[in-house]
Order: sequence, then structure tokens, then C-alpha cells
Amino acid sequence: MLPEISRLLAERGALVLQAEPGAGKTTRVPPALLAAPWLAKRRILVLEPRRLAAIMAARRMAAERGEVVGETIGYRVRLDQCIGPRTRIEVVTNGVFTRLIQSDPALEDYGF
Repeated sequence: MLPEISRLLAERGALVLQAEPGAGKTTRVPPALLAAPWLAKRRILVLEPRRLAAIMAARRMAAERGEVVGETIGYRVRLDQCIGPRTRIEVVTNGVFTRLIQSDPALEDYGF
């Protein structure tokens, strides 16, 4: 399934994934896409509606890579963030996403 997801993202620039809870939409797909050539070292943005869910998703992805949050995988929520210069996947809440869009409508730093 990941090759198909990567192909569609390369062709269309965006994708909505629908699957059962626990299927890996949040914690498995984004890390698997880090090496995709079309991403060209840009960042991946993952939206989570709730602050705790965003933080926990970032922690889980980082732990699965043997890292701490803020290295390759980080998060931004209201009043808290844990990202660094090497962060490639950012898990953000809807409110943070709204502010990102307002400051950079093209989301130039993120992969499309």
C-alpha cells in the first residue's frame, strides 16, 4: 500500500487517507515517506485535532525510530512545541495549522 500512497502523493501533491483506527495512518505512513524522492528534503505535516493526540503521535513515531521527540519528528500545539532544525515530520493541531496557513499560504517548507 505504501508504494501506491507515495505514487499518488508524487502525482497529486495531497492525499486523504481513510482507514480503521489503529491502521497506521498517523504513525506508520509519515515516517515511511521520509525517503521519497518527491519530498526533496521538505517536511511532512500531520494534522491531529487534539493537543494530547498530537504529542502522543509524535512521541510514538520518534520512539519507533529510536529517537527523542524534536529530532526527526516533532510537534507543535498551542502553548507548546518540540521541534528542531532537523525535524522532518511535524504533528500539529488544527489551530496551529490555521496559523501556518495564514503566515505561509503556500506552505513552502512542506512537501507536496
